[in-house]
Amino acid sequence: MSRDDGVTHQGPLGGTAVQLPPRRIRHIRIEAGAVSADYQACAEQIADIVAELRASAGITVTVDDDVRPDLPSLPCAGLWD
Repeated sequence: MSRDDGVTHQGPLGGTAVQLPPRRIRHIRIEAGAVSADYQACAEQIADIVAELRASAGITVTVDDDVRPDLPSLPCAGLWD
């Protein structure tokens, strides 16, 4: 399940509307030893997280398109925008 709908925002000072590209939602699993956490987030946010965690020893990050409605959103997702 991915979101394919674009988002339209009003332009500056009520000008022309701007169509933003659609955001692809993906599944991310973060594992550290016996602890794992699964979330859903947009692909851009996940790419940033993978880049940050890649150098962390003992952390495994898996990304795929297995997005389910019961997956929570990435905590503090707004910080990655």
